[in-house]
Amino acid sequence: MTDTSPDQSTPEQAQPIRLAGRSGRAIVFFVGVIIVALGVDLGLKYWSFDHVAGRKVVLTEEVTQDHRAFWSKYPHDATVVVPKVLELRLTTNTGAVFGLGKGNRVAFIAVSIVATAVIGLMFWRSPARAWLLHLALGMILAGALGNLYDRVLYRAVRDMLHMFPGVHLPFGLAWPGGITEVWPWIFNIADVALLAGVGLVLILTWKTEVDSKSSAKSAAKEKLATDSAD
Repeated sequence: MTDTSPDQSTPEQAQPIRLAGRSGRAIVFFVGVIIVALGVDLGLKYWSFDHVAGRKVVLTEEVTQDHRAFWSKYPHDATVVVPKVLELRLTTNTGAVFGLGKGNRVAFIAVSIVATAVIGLMFWRSPARAWLLHLALGMILAGALGNLYDRVLYRAVRDMLHMFPGVHLPFGLAWPGGITEVWPWIFNIADVALLAGVGLVLILTWKTEVDSKSSAKSAAKEKLATDSAD
């Protein structure tokens, strides 16, 4: 006789989901993403501020807090990477991504520290095989740490990437302030990693919701078919 009591379950049902915090592979992958992204960010920052201006830029408080003082002391032509697509142009930023919220250094440091703890906890509690999520969280954390490093050491973030130099908005359009360039902002690899990571998390969240709704509909259809058969 087959035992069909409620406490019986298959091995797959009985086995709990393994968490990333208890998986050596997941931890190595997560830390590896952080090291690579953070290394590229800091490496490009140091190289750019040592070479692009023709001499090493010394980031005193005067030049990090005042753009006019920075350009007065370190005037330089941009280093073209890809014509009309990307160039290196040095600047410092006391705000967040794209210069938002300038001057709130202590607040940004506090937010970065809290974000680091939250992201670490999210990784620890995530499924061990959620590789895309771990990639996204690692990129976000690397971006936060890269800019946190700058804020602590230099009181401002080092930026150097300028996209679409000399390319202007069509039809006489302009950004607030009369800026006509398609992309007037200067940013860094940490910004790219952070925004790309956030974007990937949003996509994964959306996909999870879509899959969940699809599974719920399928289950409802199966139940309806079963009830009809009975």
